[in-house]
Amino acid sequence: MIGEDVHVKMCEVRSGSAPQVLRSTLGSCVGIGLLWRERDLCALAHCLLPESAVRAEQLSAKYVTDAIPSLLRLIGAEPSHYHQLEAVIAGGAYMMHHLRPALYGMIGELNTRMAQRLLAEAGIRVVHTDIGGTSGRQLSIHCETRQYVVRTFERIN
Repeated sequence: MIGEDVHVKMCEVRSGSAPQVLRSTLGSCVGIGLLWRERDLCALAHCLLPESAVRAEQLSAKYVTDAIPSLLRLIGAEPSHYHQLEAVIAGGAYMMHHLRPALYGMIGELNTRMAQRLLAEAGIRVVHTDIGGTSGRQLSIHCETRQYVVRTFERIN
């Protein structure tokens, strides 16, 4: 099956429909995909940081705390629908060698923890995670079949 590639760039949130394939290439950033099989909808966010002190007014994925509400708004999901949604999380790798420990922790780990926490609080079932470690990933969501694929690639030092 070959679809139309839609590259979801850093800090972007996008929805798609058949025959599109939403793709995001991730290192310490986290990709959050939502699949709504009953409505043939899917969406993907590419998040840079875990949280912002100020909530975004428009659709945004710079922060995980903005991305999840943006994804839900983009596909038109209300709280009564959340039990129908499935989520996929990928990325959050440790991509940089630091001479000393990062002041606030590893950004990739913070990103993935925030995504998992917010999805759990909303009652959205996470069906797959491929997170952490030192490998980059590419998350692809095939909108026609609402299937996802996570491909791993090694960091080059």
